[in-house]
Amino acid sequence: MFALVAVFAFASGTVFAQSLQVTLPSAGLTPESSFYFFDRLGENLRQFFAFNPEAKAKLQIEFAGERITEIKVMIEKKGVNVKGLAIAESLLQANVAYAAEIVSEEKTAGKDVSALAKTLDDEFDARDKLLEQTFKDAKAQLKAQRKEIKTNLLAEARRVGDTAQIAVLEAQLKDIDGQIDALGQKKDQLENSLQNEQKNIEKEMSEADQKKEEIEQKEEQEAEEADEPEEADELEEATEQPEAEEKDNKKDTNKMEDNE
Repeated sequence: MFALVAVFAFASGTVFAQSLQVTLPSAGLTPESSFYFFDRLGENLRQFFAFNPEAKAKLQIEFAGERITEIKVMIEKKGVNVKGLAIAESLLQANVAYAAEIVSEEKTAGKDVSALAKTLDDEFDARDKLLEQTFKDAKAQLKAQRKEIKTNLLAEARRVGDTAQIAVLEAQLKDIDGQIDALGQKKDQLENSLQNEQKNIEKEMSEADQKKEEIEQKEEQEAEEADEPEEADELEEATEQPEAEEKDNKKDTNKMEDNE
């Protein structure tokens, strides 16, 4: 998974991966809409009229891209707890699973599916990169909000001794931390499910392509591990900052008492 080295133009919804260019479709209706079934009906009709198994499999990857766009839009607008997110995630997994099922059926029928499996894997990798970026962007936005509250608003409220405002801001920080945790859990659960389904596609690729995929996955894992120290530093900073602020507040209180 994550086999392709991509450069993102995320705001425009476009991924460039080697020679593969993928543009995610407009989200249109999302699962939280009462009219979402119209979207699903249109997809079912397209699937029905795709008589070629290869075309059906490629359609499932295209539909997976639409699910990713829906997830992106919902998280950006309403956060990780938005109604309908679980539906989009479930449908996304089903899209990839159905594509893998078609490949398996074609192989059972005696056809060489290695090229099809490679194409589907590459196309989904490019779309999956945008899914990963969606969670990263949402997490970064929450962290920016947390930093603004801690370094500016909360520090000022403590400086002037506004206990009511302090309570409000601390509650907001707790809520943001909860959203960050939920976002991480949601990302891990979804990625693990998708990886399991994608492996069913990758195992049908040629041995050479499978070896190449393993190398690229290893490089991706090493890159992720290299980012972990930054996460640890952020956690340490988040822990140390309230302690430093508390010390500063005590100093200010002592100075005021001395002046009196």
